[in-house]
Amino acid sequence: MLLTILSALAPIFGLILVGFGCARHKLLPETAFEVLNRLVISLTLPVLTFRSIAQMAAHDLASPQMIVAVAGGALAVYAVGFALEYARGKDPVRANIAALAACYSNTAFVGLPIAAILLGPGAIGPATLAGTLYAGVVFTTGVLVGELADNAGGARRQALRAAVTAVARSPLILGAVAGIVWALLGLPLAGPADTLLSTLAAATPACALISIGLFMGRANPPAERPVIARIALLKLIIHPLLTLGLVLVLPPMPPLWAKVAVLMAAMPTGTSSFVLAGRAGSWALQTSARAILVTVALAAVTLVPVVWLVLMLPV
Repeated sequence: MLLTILSALAPIFGLILVGFGCARHKLLPETAFEVLNRLVISLTLPVLTFRSIAQMAAHDLASPQMIVAVAGGALAVYAVGFALEYARGKDPVRANIAALAACYSNTAFVGLPIAAILLGPGAIGPATLAGTLYAGVVFTTGVLVGELADNAGGARRQALRAAVTAVARSPLILGAVAGIVWALLGLPLAGPADTLLSTLAAATPACALISIGLFMGRANPPAERPVIARIALLKLIIHPLLTLGLVLVLPPMPPLWAKVAVLMAAMPTGTSSFVLAGRAGSWALQTSARAILVTVALAAVTLVPVVWLVLMLPV
């Protein structure tokens, strides 16, 4: 079990280290991380989201208990994280990024392989749905709050209109919606078109993680340790516990789906928080990057009892 967890976490460190080395040895220009970040948020991540959803069975997209457990647990942690940072003097833009880092799980790069190995191939469907909910619900919340914060100086109605417009135009949200429509219509996804999409989608983890390494290889102010500690506590401990609580109080769902919901909540911070932080300044980027590194490192320890708990879960 520990070897499975470490095997899933090791490539994350490796890709960040590649980016860090490229920055330190000037193999890529300083603007490279911004280019990669934009590539991920505008193209490869939306394609990955679309393809993941489009390949799901339509009935798997309509699991109310799973939706409430995954999205509800994440949004509860988001609310707590936002309130904590806002109460400590962070403006809404910064509080939004810290909160997103505390609740957005790395489902695709870490969660999916761990779930498939530990729980069998049947876990791929619910794990994909969990990833879809993080992208479609949690990330949308981060985009919406971020836009509201950016436009806070204007009239409330204008700020809300600008935020809704930004969400509606978000490539990631459009990709998620297109994937849902595709799956509901039962359309095929094969041939050269799918090869193109899968190639683009496969570039997402490498580009996002190398981008983080490139950013960390630059001269940046250090991240605030108390903020990172709060993010790690919320992400690795509070998030899975809240999700477990929801699983236990909600009407019963298939046991495998319940196990996957809790397991995905225990994953380290996903790279999407760093991607969104690109618009929120150096503090947000540094905080998100450090949170990803710290939670990945600590997950090697915290995932062991969570996996044991999930395997023993009598639901």
